[in-house]
Amino acid sequence: MALSIRLKLLSVIDKLVKMASDLELVEKLLEEFPEARARSALLTIYDERGRLSIHLALEGGRPAAREVDAKNPPFATTEISMHVDTFIALFERRLDFWTAYLHDLVEVKSNDGLPASYHVLLWGAFFDKLFSQVLPKRR
Repeated sequence: MALSIRLKLLSVIDKLVKMASDLELVEKLLEEFPEARARSALLTIYDERGRLSIHLALEGGRPAAREVDAKNPPFATTEISMHVDTFIALFERRLDFWTAYLHDLVEVKSNDGLPASYHVLLWGAFFDKLFSQVLPKRR
């Protein structure tokens, strides 16, 4: 179950862990995106063999990412879905969120009554800023 996704994510796991544990980076991002304090996301990464769902939120002012049951996830203000190869390309900055979204490689769904476009703008800007702080752009 989602083993193929986990294997692909091994190529970026060290950088993901470093990014999530960098509290200075988190504070800097929260200053720039204060609305993120009240937001959560269900990030679903999939491939041909399965899905991996991760609930992203702030708990006690710290980022929390927990794998959840894709069939019965907790509430999140936003749902974001993409193929594992798209996620890795975004993370490595070989692809930007806006291009991926415009080419239907990323799906964004609103669960809080706000337009999906609001969530696209918020999360797109957030991901761009986050990934640019962690990795230089690759070609």
